[in-house]
Amino acid sequence: MGGLPTGTVNGFAVDPTNPKVMYVAMRDGIFRSDNAGGRWSPAAGGPRNVAAVAINPERPNELYAATTEGRIFVSRDAGQGWQPVPCRRAPASVIP
Repeated sequence: MGGLPTGTVNGFAVDPTNPKVMYVAMRDGIFRSDNAGGRWSPAAGGPRNVAAVAINPERPNELYAATTEGRIFVSRDAGQGWQPVPCRRAPASVIP
């Protein structure tokens, strides 16, 4: 698995339209493989400390990443660029 840093893989996602395209979530960020895991490269500008990664099955170029800090990021270009997803905090009356 060339290109992956040593460490724990926290999340894994496979493109539903092309199973050779895979993503992993790691402390060092999101990594992508275009050849079924033979070689990995980091997603440019992606978040760090990533706990999970998911692919929108309706739009496989749209990815979501969740960090260990509780932030969510979206990429709409297959991991080339990432933007934070604005999250509204629940009202205090909802939080136990």
